[in-house]
Amino acid sequence: MQERRQLSETEKKEILDKYGKRCFIDGHPIESEEDIEFDHIIPVAAGGSTTLNNLAPVCKKHNRQKKTMALSEYRDYLALASLFQDGKLKYLDDVIVAKGHHPVKLLPYEVNTNGRSVTLYFDTAKADVSVYECPITDWQYFYALIPVQYIKNDKDLQPRALRQQAMWGLYRHFQRNTQLSPSICRFDNEGRLLLFDGQHKAAAQIWAGRKAVECKVYIQPIAKQLKETNLEAHQSYRQMSFYSYELMKKYADICGEDWEQYATLEGRKSEKGYVDFLINEKKMTYAKAKGEVVRAIHWRILNDSTNRLGDFISEKSRARRQPLTYSRIEKTFFRHMLSPIPNTVEFQSDEDLRDIEEKNLVQLMSIIADEGLVDRWNPERDDSVHQRTERIFSAGAIRAWVRILRDVLNAYLQLYLKGPEEAQRVLYRELSNEQFDWIRKFVRQIFSHPVWDAPDTSDQDISRAFTKDDDTTALSLLKDRRLEVEWVLQSASKA
Repeated sequence: MQERRQLSETEKKEILDKYGKRCFIDGHPIESEEDIEFDHIIPVAAGGSTTLNNLAPVCKKHNRQKKTMALSEYRDYLALASLFQDGKLKYLDDVIVAKGHHPVKLLPYEVNTNGRSVTLYFDTAKADVSVYECPITDWQYFYALIPVQYIKNDKDLQPRALRQQAMWGLYRHFQRNTQLSPSICRFDNEGRLLLFDGQHKAAAQIWAGRKAVECKVYIQPIAKQLKETNLEAHQSYRQMSFYSYELMKKYADICGEDWEQYATLEGRKSEKGYVDFLINEKKMTYAKAKGEVVRAIHWRILNDSTNRLGDFISEKSRARRQPLTYSRIEKTFFRHMLSPIPNTVEFQSDEDLRDIEEKNLVQLMSIIADEGLVDRWNPERDDSVHQRTERIFSAGAIRAWVRILRDVLNAYLQLYLKGPEEAQRVLYRELSNEQFDWIRKFVRQIFSHPVWDAPDTSDQDISRAFTKDDDTTALSLLKDRRLEVEWVLQSASKA
């Protein structure tokens, strides 16, 4: 290990002449001589030397904040946080552009006549690599080190966004460890090289300065079959975990492709008919076939551009801690506000109100966001308004009050008089603007109830009880404090 030593004034001047009086971390000028410190770009503990080429100026603040990180590592850490700070979803393509590369170049290639090798034509050179063949699908593939500028994220097979924490963990991992398995790509019919597996791994290495990525590349495979294979690997066989939100997107995509086949068949078309088609023709289980329809409907609702609740779902916006997850949405709004799936109504008939139901739920979810979250949810501020909002949207609480809201709507629309089936289809109907005005009043009353104020410490901490993912306990607590259907209806009529 290299020994640390004191720098002479001449050496300090030479370093400052090279970098200027600017902090190596973010490039901001260091105004005061007292704030200038010098540190190793590669730490001594990691084999770095105390030579002028491995030293840089850094402001006192950043030199304290970086703790045990190398200067270059901490600089990359802050730059990564900056990339994600706008709250927008980020993909491999965003990382490639942020690191100064200019995607996407087509990578010309030629499979040699003997079928045993492929020639890759890079800008400045060419490379011959061996070709292998899958014994099951007969697809050809090869292994190669691919320059970053030729790689593009495969949003069809790989729709999930990057996660900052996972990417940073892999960045640090690859500072000390080798890559055990390659990222996986495919050439499409247009000659684009699309990376669909190992996005985080590739992104982390590119962020660390890697100019090329180790890849396994399929040569024009059947995209739909590859997508289904990838889905099975990430769900049934658990090679790695997918966020359920992203898994839902994959199902929705596959549903669209299978639907094209189903649509060519003669006869009536319905959700139930489509599920039967998947069972009989695609040999799916009932649960998996139903799951395709369920996830396609969920996907349309959550990705409607007018659904303002989507801004508060963690899988869609990871810029900060969010109050909702797809799982929580599934247990509440989807479970209690959507009619049973699949239904038997013929598509596009007068009785088919699924599209209207979806639009009604989008409008309801936007009302929830307006009345309960916008300008209220702020974990950074963490004031009394945020804490009250946190209680309202905690796991048990939201499961309880969504059920209350459903029962309020059933009573207001008098659906119980029409039978139990109608009570399960609360939004499966045309609703007027006046009716939505009343729905907004009901939501406002639920959120205004004093049960959401500071916890009652005289007998038990309500906040703690609400955080349990248990709607039975939460409903009992709300009933004890008279947050129930009759109170909501009466207070809304007086408001």
